[in-house]
Amino acid sequence: MTELPAGTVTFLFTDVEGSTKLLHELGAERYAQALAEHRRIVREACAVCGGVEVDTQGDAFFLAFPTAQGALRAAHRIGDGLQPGRIRLRMGLHTGTPLLTEEGYVGEDVHFAARIAASAHGGQVVLSQATRDLLDDQLTDLGEHRLKDIEQAVAIFQLGDETFPPLKTISNTNLPRPASSFVGRERELTEVLARIEQGARLLTLTGPGGSGKTRLALEAAATLVPEYRAGVFWVGLAALRDPALVTEQIAQTLGAKDGLAEHIGERELCLLLDNLEQVIEAAPDVSAILASCPNLTLLVTSRELLRVQGSRSSASAPGSSPPWTSRSSAPASTRSRSRSSSPQLARGRSPRPRSSSGSPSASTSSREDATPTRASRRCAPRSSGRTTSSQKRSGASSVRSPSSRAAARRRRPKTSQGPSSTRCSLWWRRACSASRTGATGCSRRSAS
Repeated sequence: MTELPAGTVTFLFTDVEGSTKLLHELGAERYAQALAEHRRIVREACAVCGGVEVDTQGDAFFLAFPTAQGALRAAHRIGDGLQPGRIRLRMGLHTGTPLLTEEGYVGEDVHFAARIAASAHGGQVVLSQATRDLLDDQLTDLGEHRLKDIEQAVAIFQLGDETFPPLKTISNTNLPRPASSFVGRERELTEVLARIEQGARLLTLTGPGGSGKTRLALEAAATLVPEYRAGVFWVGLAALRDPALVTEQIAQTLGAKDGLAEHIGERELCLLLDNLEQVIEAAPDVSAILASCPNLTLLVTSRELLRVQGSRSSASAPGSSPPWTSRSSAPASTRSRSRSSSPQLARGRSPRPRSSSGSPSASTSSREDATPTRASRRCAPRSSGRTTSSQKRSGASSVRSPSSRAAARRRRPKTSQGPSSTRCSLWWRRACSASRTGATGCSRRSAS
């Protein structure tokens, strides 16, 4: 038996994709012939490139190479040798320093290499970050992924630029599964996703309790999972009361041990901070983390408006069911994958919702924003009462959503178009006058 390489070793795991299905399609005899040819090609490539066959089980091989370059050349030769046959191999490479014993290799590197290979598809060669760092070849970055029994998310690369289905890894997210279905709010979801696509890195959904902020945010975050290489993560803040614990909670969710901003760095990451109103004083700390991490996006739900520098308010989509207000903060350099921009957002203005007739909706006029009704103030999102100097300069304000205006109408006395409208308004004036003078017993019948 050839002596196994020691020290820094690159492992190559191979496995036949869909072997059971292929057995049924080819039949036992033809499948045995194809499998024997596959084994010949793998062993020949291993020997030519300086590798050693550590183990084989069924149609899977475990090979070891003293160099990463030799392992990659072997993967090339194996892939080329199997073309255009029916057998398609998934292959994975990882470099480490395992313990070498009389029985073979022992250590986490062996299991890690096997997990890397298992995530690939037939015809695909994937590599770990440790192997990629030792190579000069052109590789495709597949982003960070979570593997079974591996604590941290890991970066995975692909040999070549061929398109394959998503890797078979654990979803790189911890988003909770909603108990209710998402019905009737597609327009709001579209607007939230559009604002993030346009470059918003801080998007806050505000509104009273029970208006559906969390459900909408979860649906948007779930849609965004494929867009962020480092994943999308939910951070629940409802149980917190100390603002100083917010960054610690985020760090615990992400597994950050050496500083939150340092851990995130330039990772393309999206965080959903749920119920920030419980610890709204932590908003400046959250904003500071956002400023330190150029590829971080924050999706926030809160009953209170965030008072952070550079934020600007925008109206929700006309016809949205629960009241919510989005506030976005996009620095001068937005994320590189933003493919479009909104001229109105770029000038710091909110897009003006239009009524069904096509004319601008009167509900978003500046006059109404300046003089909200008592009912609208009751339905509007809570404000902490803290106003920063940047907000005073920018004059940012919240725009009521259509549903909050509907709530205001429900609190007003009903009037109708016709002969009785005069009597209704007269009754209303008398009732208000009576409440100021202390009179009692006002009724509609008094107006007749």
